[in-house]
Formats: sequence, structure tokens, C-alpha cells
Amino acid sequence: MARRVLRILFVMLLLLAPEIAFAELRVISLYPGHSDNIAALAGEKSRDILVALSENDDADLLPEVPRVSLRVGAEKLLAMKPDLIVTRPFAEKLNPNLYSILKISGVKVLSIEPPMWENFPEYLQNLADELQLDAKPALEKLANLKRGISEKAKSHDGKILNVFIESTGREIHTCAPDSWAAKLLELTGAYNVAKNASAIRPGSSIAAFGIERVLESVNSGLDVYIIQTGAMNHTNLAEFYGRSWTGAMKNSGVRVVEVPEKYLSRPSLLGLEIGGNLLMKIFWE
Repeated sequence: MARRVLRILFVMLLLLAPEIAFAELRVISLYPGHSDNIAALAGEKSRDILVALSENDDADLLPEVPRVSLRVGAEKLLAMKPDLIVTRPFAEKLNPNLYSILKISGVKVLSIEPPMWENFPEYLQNLADELQLDAKPALEKLANLKRGISEKAKSHDGKILNVFIESTGREIHTCAPDSWAAKLLELTGAYNVAKNASAIRPGSSIAAFGIERVLESVNSGLDVYIIQTGAMNHTNLAEFYGRSWTGAMKNSGVRVVEVPEKYLSRPSLLGLEIGGNLLMKIFWE
């Protein structure tokens, strides 16, 4: 009798094993860049995996998924029964007590800095491993996107456009040479007139430039001035042309365009795909 019961239990375990083995993790993402990449890695499983996003995430990314503040209390997050919380060090500094309570409660916290251009494939692989997902489709998409943009850039008979990116308008900062925005600009075949600008501090994606050097680049043949719009730069074309020195742009025929920060500076597959195609359209169509 005992053996029969054991056999029945064994069969039941075999039947339940696939569900146990492939149960999706419950993940909360508290940084938009990580959210974009989790969605890219998970595909249709995103709605099963992501149980909450930060209030800073794009409204059109999984709109049915709850949003939470970066200063949210631990009780609210724990009520969602997460297995993993993905964040960045900056968010941890905003709410240090939250993360200490989460860790004590047994919730795994994965705090990752936004990746650089060069280590983006490694970042995707590591993120996929943590989420128990296959990184291969996303890595293939990454390679295909880069190749596609690069090949389009080479098809313009060697023409080079001189481009400047305004990251912040208050002091006219631009993108640092090693930043995602600078690398994306390089991929499109355009020339970054601020390629020799120095980052304001080690590891920063922002570099000092200033009005005087912008006007020098206008006199040297600047073709396109990109205003990066978003959390870092609350401006628009009307505000830009209200500045005392921008008349030189109009007189020199420089094209001034707005590009959302999330498509220019956010390290993500979505940013590469939409941002890269947007820049190609601005430059070459």
C-alpha cells in the first residue's frame, strides 16, 4: 500500500514539474531603461513577468502594469510578492531604507548601472540570466539593428553631416564621447562636432561645451542641431529660438530638430531601433 502511494505521489510530481520549472519570475523594474530591455527580452511574457514599473516609465509600455514611485514604501512592493526587483544605484540612493527592508525580507535586488554601448550585449545576457530568459533573440536583434543602420549610412555616397547634440540647454552641455547618444550618432554616419568634449566627471554621459564653441561650429559648417528633450532638458523649439544667440542658426541654415531623450540617450534595444531610425530619417531623408 505504501509503495502504491509513493508511486502515485511520484507521478503527480512529474506532472507538476513543468509548471514548477517554468513558473515565471515576478519582477518589479524601477528604471525605464531596464524595463525596456526586460520587455525586449521577455516579449509576450512581459505581462506575466513584470508586476510593477516605476512612475517614470513610458506610459505606452505595458500600460496595464501598475506604476510606483521611486520613494515607495516596502509594504506596497512586498504586497506584490516580487521575486526580483531590478533598479539602478541612483534609485537606491533616493530610498535606501526600502532596499534594506526588501533584502531582509528575502527579495532579491538587482541594482545595475545603465550599460555603456560597448558592454550592452553583456548587460543583456546578464539580465536574461537573472530573469531565466533566452538572450539569443535579443542579441541577434541588436546585431541586426546595428548592421542595418550602418549599411544605410554607407549608402549615401560618402556624404558627411556635421551634427551637434544639446543634452542640456542651461549651460549648453552635450553628450560625452563615450555616451550612448554619441555612439548612436557615430553609427548613423554623422560627424559629432563635439567628439572631443570632456565629460563633466568620470563616467558621466554629459560633457561641457558652451555657446561660444557652438557658434564656432556653426561658422565651420554645422548642418544639424539636435535638441534632446526630456527629463534632462525641458525645452522645445520655441524656447530655443527665443535664446539671444540662436539667430546665427537661422542665418546659416542649420536645421534644428527635437529628439526625445528616451530615443537618443537611453541604453535599450527600443532606443536603438526607434532612435537610430529617427536619426537616419532626419539626416538622410
